[in-house]
Amino acid sequence: MEIIIIGGGSVGAAICSQLATEKHNITVVDRDASALNEIANLCDVFGVEGNGADVGVLRKAGAEKADLLIAVTSSDEVNILCCAAAKKLGTGHTIARVRNPEYSELMQLMRSEMSLSMTINPELAVAREIYRMLRFPAAAKINALCRGRVEMAEFRVPESSPICGQTLNDLRAKLQIRFVVCGVLRGEQVFIPSGDFRVEAGDLICVTVPDEETTEFFTALGGRKKPMRNILIVGGGRVTYYLEALMEKGRYNSTVIEKDETLCQSIAERFDCTVIHGNGVRQELLLEEGLDHCDALLALSDRDEENAIVSMYAKTRGVSKAVTLIRAMPYVDFFKGVGLDSIVSPRTSTATHILRFVRSMTSVRDSEIESLHRLLSGQVEALEFIVKEDIRGLTDVPLKQLRFRKGVLIACIVHQERILIPTGDDVISSGDTVIVITGERVRGIRDILS
Repeated sequence: MEIIIIGGGSVGAAICSQLATEKHNITVVDRDASALNEIANLCDVFGVEGNGADVGVLRKAGAEKADLLIAVTSSDEVNILCCAAAKKLGTGHTIARVRNPEYSELMQLMRSEMSLSMTINPELAVAREIYRMLRFPAAAKINALCRGRVEMAEFRVPESSPICGQTLNDLRAKLQIRFVVCGVLRGEQVFIPSGDFRVEAGDLICVTVPDEETTEFFTALGGRKKPMRNILIVGGGRVTYYLEALMEKGRYNSTVIEKDETLCQSIAERFDCTVIHGNGVRQELLLEEGLDHCDALLALSDRDEENAIVSMYAKTRGVSKAVTLIRAMPYVDFFKGVGLDSIVSPRTSTATHILRFVRSMTSVRDSEIESLHRLLSGQVEALEFIVKEDIRGLTDVPLKQLRFRKGVLIACIVHQERILIPTGDDVISSGDTVIVITGERVRGIRDILS
């Protein structure tokens, strides 16, 4: 595909690194020549120096023949303008990063009029991810698939868990709960497990469980935590704004600590929560506002280092759930290495959403990829396939009779709006959505068979 990226900052670089593995022809447009050189040194891309909203620059970048233009500059207005101009020149699809909460509803109403194929709001995506974590507190991360109809939870197996040393087959027989372990991260090694895989303490496991059996499942694994009710939030930026709007749907008592008085006033006027004007890094303030008694600490300030410090301090005080916002992508793996499992990143979220869209644009043989999700620190992929028609040797055949490629697993089948956690007796039918877990590249639904 011919892809143009407007904006060569950290987000643009992250998108380039993700798309570079897909072997697309990528052109990056930015005013800063040094930023272009840095991206070119990391990825095989063509750079164009200039303003992405300039029609001449867009023509030089190849907008008249481009399949996709992605605008991720720091300005929402410039991103929207770039997309509109590119569409007029002949670009097939356009994506704009739009972060301002005031534009959120407008984007939904006028996306087609603005010639946008997709808009991305990184902070809203992160807020939704955090909200899912509050609903399932035992999980370090929740991945929503099939437009939110299917959820995959990542959690760390505690040393005290009764499942340590047991195989997955043993667990299925003992628990009588429908579940699929989609992948396991043990140290640096990733497994797509079979039934004889044996669980060990410290494993990071990704699992799919029906909603109605989630509580029972986590209880059996020794990872159940009490419902989240009292939430302490450090930082009152956009992520907090969106999260407070989501928490209005549930029974949450939240306290927000923010240094900026204007942000404090904005949140206090809009939401029914307690707002404290102060520095959330100060230990005495955190203790005064109930750190020792909160169900979850959310470190959502605009400084990564402060967020990490606050989360680590919360862990030392016995807070069971600490969620850390990290914006700089190189920091994500570093902070996971010091015990901060529940890390959210707007830039990672943006790059992942765009990669899903790019994959969905590519039709493959009998099926098409609806979306792509990265699991377990990005080492495992969850692919959503829509089976368009009957496929000989695959559809209407019990799963236990199929010979799958090594490292491929069927995690879920959506059949006529029913969510199936598959067993060996289930079948894939025409029209189904199938979630495939793999550690290797799979281009089409046929590729899952050996």
